[in-house]
Amino acid sequence: AKLGIDPCELEPDLAFKINTLYPKFLAELSNKFNFLLIHFSTDAVFKDRKSGYYTEKDSPFPLNVYGFTKFGGDCFVLNYAKRFYIFRVSLLFGPSIKKNQFVEKMLEKIKTQKVLKVSSDIIISPTYSIDVAKEVKRIIKNRYKYGLYHIVNKGKASLYDVIKEIVKNLNIDIEVKKASYKDFEYIGIKNTYTPIKSKKLKPLRDWRLAIKDYCERIKWAINI
Repeated sequence: AKLGIDPCELEPDLAFKINTLYPKFLAELSNKFNFLLIHFSTDAVFKDRKSGYYTEKDSPFPLNVYGFTKFGGDCFVLNYAKRFYIFRVSLLFGPSIKKNQFVEKMLEKIKTQKVLKVSSDIIISPTYSIDVAKEVKRIIKNRYKYGLYHIVNKGKASLYDVIKEIVKNLNIDIEVKKASYKDFEYIGIKNTYTPIKSKKLKPLRDWRLAIKDYCERIKWAINI
């Protein structure tokens, strides 16, 4: 997938090809060769709300190119594929996630900065990649009904909450300050409140426990 709000705003045609048309192509191949299609989606397909969580029953309403193109891919898989799972996640973090993800970017900044400003008004559902992988494996192994599932860790948090929890678990001497998303520059419209949960699956462990596990796995590799 082509990830991120700004990269998709800068290259909307490429985002459409990768996020929307490519899943359509895979759905057609899945039907032709009868293989199971696994498609990952995002909380960014939803518009902002004031409270609560989005579930599988809520209708998407994208605010930006990234959300719109990802929702397009969801629609093609839902309407074209016969054997498929769509898994929606939110703010992925994990020991093998690429450096261009939010948490990993913040960890790089922690190495060089004394003070770190993080948005406290962007609320999401932190999602641990290892927990997601285990849940996906369980769903496939137990042959759950084909369809759409939200897979996230239990609870919701601001970006500030997530980084503060990581700093605490890694015992890093740095000041983490609250900021507004408006203090940072974005090209596209920024989603600010998109926590999700599942009505079909049991909740994964609390996001704070997932953060603790994550920090235990990475602390030996971080030179701070």
